[in-house]
Amino acid sequence: MNKKIIALSVFLLLMVSSAVAIVRVNVYISSSIDGRIPYFNIPAEVNNTPQSFLVVWENTGSVGCRFRLRADIYEIINSTKRQIYTSWSEEIPIEPGAQENLVAYWYPKSPGNFTVHTFIYYCNSIEDGPTGNFTVLKSNITTRAPFDVKTESTESYVEFRFNSREDINDLVIIPREYPLGWIFDSKRMGGIEKGREKIVRVNYEASIWKERNVSFDIVTLDGKFYKQERITLRKKREFPVYHAIIVILVVVIIILSIMLIRYRKRGVELGDREGSNGNSGSR
Repeated sequence: MNKKIIALSVFLLLMVSSAVAIVRVNVYISSSIDGRIPYFNIPAEVNNTPQSFLVVWENTGSVGCRFRLRADIYEIINSTKRQIYTSWSEEIPIEPGAQENLVAYWYPKSPGNFTVHTFIYYCNSIEDGPTGNFTVLKSNITTRAPFDVKTESTESYVEFRFNSREDINDLVIIPREYPLGWIFDSKRMGGIEKGREKIVRVNYEASIWKERNVSFDIVTLDGKFYKQERITLRKKREFPVYHAIIVILVVVIIILSIMLIRYRKRGVELGDREGSNGNSGSR
């Protein structure tokens, strides 16, 4: 009887184990692209300084993305709005659970009343951002900047080399005129130390690249120093490495060929001398 009970128990355990083994456990982790704006700032008044548009974005989704702020600026004249400029922030990666500041800049040409509409670009999506009105005043006189700038461009960025005759705090590089449909970062580059070169790159994206003229406003955040820089976008002239290798190989081959020819010529001359000496000895 005990043997039957034991056998039955073993059989039942095997059946239960088999049933558990057959059950599949599938765990699904849903991915989401989402976020929120915990803070933004659009100064209501600008007095001879660059205008900044700040949006703090918190990535509440489960996917990391690269984020960029776009700011469309409209001039208001007699209750009529006319778009005059589009400003872009730098592109910033934001991981899930993190937040970053997205800041776009604009340097006004003249006083007036303006409104701005912002948008957040990320993961092939566009999200509406804050809007706001502001007033531009032009009461101060900006001093000519005490620094020199040299530029070089490629198909994806413009490189600025700064050399200053005095210490300067908080410079901003803002595209003034650039091709419609292109994206040009506006960039806060920090300060420059007197007599020390500083290199800064401003990235851009061209819809269809070609040589084009662009201009930049380079201004301190307090509006004290200002300089405008105009350049023509060109591909960076680089000497490809494989070309250099080919040139070196050709030179080496030529040198070896010359040495080989001289060696053979010398061998022939030595052979002729030995032959002439042998003939004279036989006589």
